[in-house]
Amino acid sequence: MGQYLIRRLINTIIVLLGVVTLTFFLMRFTEGDPATIIALDKYGGQLISPEVIERLSFEEGLNLPIHAQFFNWLKLISRGDFGNSLISGVPVWDEIMLRFPYTLKLAIISVLITCLFAIPVGIYSAYYQDRWLDRITRLLASFKVSIPNFYLAIICILIFSVKLKLFPSFGCDGPSYFILPVFVLVVSQTGFTIRIVRSTVLEILESEYVQYAYVRGLSTNRILFVHVLKNALVPIITYISLQFLMAVEGAIIVETIFAWPGTGKLFQEAIFGRDFTMIQALVLFFAVLVCIVNFMVDILYLAINRRINFL
Repeated sequence: MGQYLIRRLINTIIVLLGVVTLTFFLMRFTEGDPATIIALDKYGGQLISPEVIERLSFEEGLNLPIHAQFFNWLKLISRGDFGNSLISGVPVWDEIMLRFPYTLKLAIISVLITCLFAIPVGIYSAYYQDRWLDRITRLLASFKVSIPNFYLAIICILIFSVKLKLFPSFGCDGPSYFILPVFVLVVSQTGFTIRIVRSTVLEILESEYVQYAYVRGLSTNRILFVHVLKNALVPIITYISLQFLMAVEGAIIVETIFAWPGTGKLFQEAIFGRDFTMIQALVLFFAVLVCIVNFMVDILYLAINRRINFL
């Protein structure tokens, strides 16, 4: 286990360095002068001048050679200093920590609801293979998979906010504000989750130990939710962890449409404002989050199945 942890730490450092380097240089190779774009966002077109742009470029270190900017940023993040936002001037880390709890709540709630619904449905769909329940389940799963998030979000706002006036369509100021964005995320996750659970359970149902459990006279629910589900958990947990990460990182569209004050919305604002400091910090933050979640999932594998060997 110690060797595995050392190897995992080394791999994580290599991955994070690669992410930091790629993000930094790709941002610098985009079209347009960063100092000009930042000045436009800060002061507006009427107030900027060549002197303002030059001063801003000097203050933010954008006048330095690109390799000097890169090594300066590496020195800062090695000390835990992610700098200040080029647009608002607020410390980047403080802004991320302010926004991340909103995204985390959205991701956890949507993934929990998805699991509570999709896992039992996927198991029973596999058990009643090619019967009416399985056919309806596969049809609904295909329907859910085919609906884009942005389209479903707009339809939900039109129906439930504009027409029926049941739920708020933007912001986060109470439990009712969670309903529409969580619903959109759950619908987008449910179809794929049902498919994964169904295909995994189908393979296990054909195994000999399941047939032996039927011979012993065990109840169907005990066989499905104890013996079958336990052995199907590894691929299911893998996919659920990916769903969680996609809900955290990929909620940019949903958060933007619903004006949700999370990191997805923050990412969108930073991209449109060419806030290099914020974008780099967010990418690094998400990369660290991915590494942490993957490590926790690996440990969970070991708790589920002691026969798994990471060495």
